[in-house]
Amino acid sequence: MARNWERYAGALMTRTQWLDAGAHSRDLAGPDFTKVFPGFHMLSDHPASLEAMAWVLQNKVLPGSVISHTTAALLWDIPLPLKLENKVALRRVDESGGRRHSPLPPVSAGTSLRTGAELPVIHARVAQGEGSSSVRGATIHRWEPGPSMERDKLVVSSPAEVLRELATLLPPWDLVAAADAVVAGKTECPPTTAADLAVHVSRMRGRRGNARLAAVLPDVRGRSWSPGESLTRLLLLGAGFPEPELNLPVQERRSDRTRYLDLAWPDAMCVLEYDGDDHRRAKKQWREDEQRRDAIAALGWTIIRANGEDLWHPRRILLRLADELGGRGLVVPDESRIRRFIDELARKRPSGRIAAQQPTS
Repeated sequence: MARNWERYAGALMTRTQWLDAGAHSRDLAGPDFTKVFPGFHMLSDHPASLEAMAWVLQNKVLPGSVISHTTAALLWDIPLPLKLENKVALRRVDESGGRRHSPLPPVSAGTSLRTGAELPVIHARVAQGEGSSSVRGATIHRWEPGPSMERDKLVVSSPAEVLRELATLLPPWDLVAAADAVVAGKTECPPTTAADLAVHVSRMRGRRGNARLAAVLPDVRGRSWSPGESLTRLLLLGAGFPEPELNLPVQERRSDRTRYLDLAWPDAMCVLEYDGDDHRRAKKQWREDEQRRDAIAALGWTIIRANGEDLWHPRRILLRLADELGGRGLVVPDESRIRRFIDELARKRPSGRIAAQQPTS
């Protein structure tokens, strides 16, 4: 008879601990269990959180290591492109669209380790010449010492240091989106300003990733509230559009409520609204967005809507916006310039959220 292991849900224990709990060697080798690190197993149907996995790596498998790179970004809730590596875009999402104060699941909702889902790789850094350079289930970085902080019983790279680490992995626009989120306060990072990032860059001169992080700092904005907004703004500026105001506050006529416009051109009374994944996933968020747009339109603003597909293939939204803003007296790129920019974009691919192949018409 199969044993009921639900009392051990979320546990990540050694082989010996599981045997003492009543498991057999056959159990540990079968589908009921998943090996995470050498000698450490968890239940396939009730896996441990990403935080628990990181704690075991840091305290049992590789003592003295610092959780870093994409794992640290996940713990700080710094946004990353989905295709950077397996499960790198895990998020703390509940039914109402919230993200904070809950453990990170190790697999995406609706998937199972029993049926082929894969665990995220845990990243950690160690000083050069110290610790193991290879651990199953982890990526170990021989890294120059850098600032770290305590978070949820873990020692994790500081937000600024995480951005320097990510600069070795991310294309430039995705790095801007990550830095935007940090300085905008839209993560679980402690308050961090663009000036703080500049100070960190000055201190880390000559170290890996630092030059790439320094190169994108002029593009970082403190009022960009989502990766979609960041990428859309960079698309517009690259194509030659005037820079929009970000999350511009406007007052409703019949109440004291303030609404915020994603990317706005007040002189043209035109706003580009970006619909992210939360808009589609959560009914409450969708309703709130629709009410907000009604209120914005009632103030006389023209609303143009964009979504993730418009980042993947941006020609449609760029041409649409050129027509709207140009018709309202703003200086905008002509169609030939937009098409040249799209061709260049496909070649350089400054973001993993942009397709390498763009439509020709």
